[in-house]
Amino acid sequence: MKRRRGHHLISLLSCACGLAIASGAAAQQVEQGAEEANPAEIIVTATRRAETLQETPVAVNVVSGEDVAKLNLFDIKEIQNVVPGLTLENGDGRSNIATLRGISFNPDSGSSDAVQVYFNEIDVDANTFFSAMYDIGQIQVLRGPQGLFRGKVSPAGSIVIGSARPDLAKPTGYAQAAATDLNAYNFQGAASVPIIQDSLAVRGAFLYDRNRAGQVKNVDGRKSYNETMSGRVSLAWQPSSEFRADLVYQYLWTDTRPFRAVFGPGNQPSPNSFFPLRSGPAISLDDRLAVSEGALRFTNETHLVTLNTNYDFGWGELVFNGGYQKTRLEQQRDQDEGNAVPGYQLNQHVSTPYDLWTTEVRLQSPSNSRLNWAIAANYDYSKFNNVRVNQSNDAFFTDPFGTIFPGMTGPGPVPPQIFVFPVDVSVILPIVSKSYAVSGLLGYEVVDGLTITGGLRQTWGKTTRSQRLIIPVIGTDTTTDSIVKPSALTGGAAISWTVNPDLNVYANYGRSFRPGVAATGVSTPLDARYLQTPDETSDGFEVGLKSSLFDRKVTLNVAAFYQKFKNYVDFAPSLTTNSSRVPGAVDTATAPLPTFGDAISKGVEVQLGFQPSRSIDLNINATYADANYDNAQLYCNDYNGDGIPDSTGTPRVPGTEQVAVCTRNDRISDVPKFSLTSNGEVRFGMGSLTPFIRGLVSYRPGFNSQYSNYTYRDFTKIDLFVGLRGEDRWELNVFVKNLLDQTRAQRVSQGNFQVGTGTLPGLETFGTIPFDSGYRLASITAPREFGATLRFNW
Repeated sequence: MKRRRGHHLISLLSCACGLAIASGAAAQQVEQGAEEANPAEIIVTATRRAETLQETPVAVNVVSGEDVAKLNLFDIKEIQNVVPGLTLENGDGRSNIATLRGISFNPDSGSSDAVQVYFNEIDVDANTFFSAMYDIGQIQVLRGPQGLFRGKVSPAGSIVIGSARPDLAKPTGYAQAAATDLNAYNFQGAASVPIIQDSLAVRGAFLYDRNRAGQVKNVDGRKSYNETMSGRVSLAWQPSSEFRADLVYQYLWTDTRPFRAVFGPGNQPSPNSFFPLRSGPAISLDDRLAVSEGALRFTNETHLVTLNTNYDFGWGELVFNGGYQKTRLEQQRDQDEGNAVPGYQLNQHVSTPYDLWTTEVRLQSPSNSRLNWAIAANYDYSKFNNVRVNQSNDAFFTDPFGTIFPGMTGPGPVPPQIFVFPVDVSVILPIVSKSYAVSGLLGYEVVDGLTITGGLRQTWGKTTRSQRLIIPVIGTDTTTDSIVKPSALTGGAAISWTVNPDLNVYANYGRSFRPGVAATGVSTPLDARYLQTPDETSDGFEVGLKSSLFDRKVTLNVAAFYQKFKNYVDFAPSLTTNSSRVPGAVDTATAPLPTFGDAISKGVEVQLGFQPSRSIDLNINATYADANYDNAQLYCNDYNGDGIPDSTGTPRVPGTEQVAVCTRNDRISDVPKFSLTSNGEVRFGMGSLTPFIRGLVSYRPGFNSQYSNYTYRDFTKIDLFVGLRGEDRWELNVFVKNLLDQTRAQRVSQGNFQVGTGTLPGLETFGTIPFDSGYRLASITAPREFGATLRFNW
């Protein structure tokens, strides 16, 4: 394994060196073509002030709209290929999980975001925005606690997405078409037209994207599918140099029909075995196969409006950011994704309609002021309008003799040793959440180049949940109410010293907070202590330097961080429980529970940029993030009772507890501690035409996961582009993604997929005999893909 890892690392470095050698040859050509933006000139708003990337005293990665177009980044989740340490994944077709600095966020946890997503300065839902993207102005990935400058306190960082704004001076736009050999098509474009010169302009943009959603095929021949359609209208009004307003409306529709890949021998027993059922053939990751019998479909319809205004009084600026998001999510799936019970479907339908309102008002000093101050007020309101879950929750009970309930089986080839009790469950879940915050910030440049900044933020909130559980077959109709009223004082401080125009060193501190979470969707009677987490807090420290060398042809940024969490909130989607506390018994339905425990995240991040001429650019970014639990007592599956998480064998809960508890000091998320990305372009001047070679390399080493009991293999992803550009008016490129055609598991289930069984009263000592599919579920990387892109600009 070590030899293989070393081989791929050498391949990665060889690719980067090869690009650098080609760069040296290109330097002797005539310097024509588009000049790349120097990091010292890239403007970011990480501190809510317009500053260059090199001046900003926080760790920031920037992906420009030009980068998105050049690297054919068709999906928001693909920005992880250029931002090391960031993982964006969707394992089940619905839930988008973001991980930054080793800290993960699962929207199903019900907690506020650990990695907050903003669109045009408005915090939005990750499940909606981790989809196909188009007409982007800039993406900023801000690392570390964000309580000092942002409206939401997100402990791991933020992803700030900005759409392209209308051009007030002249008509501009683009049209782009891309297609690949894997039945993927992407069509997008935009046009900006001034209505009143230098005062009023409108921009329209559209997207149509269709692909095979991970290229996983079901054993019955069905193929995965994804379709996204979106349109955006932006209006910019600037009646004077002191005032500007940008109004944006966006409509999004996505239809995803994914399949979850499986691997393993499957359940292929002998004719005399206890369960004479065949779940499917032996499958490897390279087969890219699923075995689900039922339908899987996820749709998302979203309307979004954002308004950003800025008025400059001279002595200060008044900023308003407001937004409204209306989303309707629909989910249909067969919960038996491993086909543990062949010929039998456990269907589920979830409808999630919700509305989000966000408002921020901020009065701040002008950007060129020696005294930096700001006062702000934030208001957020979200309403989940009767989330509905309807599912088959049939109870399987072990009858070890096959004689207690002869012939009483459910549909499908269920063996006589199992008694099936058909159960349909409905859950109605309205959730209303309100959050208020006021903040103040004060900074001063005490001597030339040395600035000290500090600020505080007080947050109040109220979240009301009311869960109604209906099980008609047994006459259950209960309602459980939960009210959480969080309140927290957070903030931070920073000191920045501009030693000279090419060197900036800084240190900062940030305190974050996330309110405790109440469990939802639990259909078993568990004690209250399992259903509510305490509040989460963390203290983060960061030191760094940002430098430019050799007349700004080289940039080097380094940051080191340490962050300690108390009651870090995470999520366990499927825990085996024993609500009866009878030894040997388990509940037939698993419970989705939030978890909490202490944790520490620490590491180093490096950004290196090399631009010896207008014809060459090369960037190498690397990060090491060690995020581990710190003697955390977490709810878990522990079938063998050794205190280490596992889901292998017969489901059980040790002793008389309702939920197993494990002591964990392992990594928080199943992601590698180290990751590296490199991208660059070499341009060759030929009059009005510019041929180019472009490359993107990302590397993730292999690692062993204690939680999943799985050894992840290293992954080297190489994307190559060769093309021709004509005076920056058009570009044609052909490309290959995942050149090495490596298939790797990004996340795997903790054990084989099973459908559990309960025990009939009085027979608990015989234990349970679950349906074991013989497969583990996996999210896997996309295969090698060849394609071409044609783009026109005006």
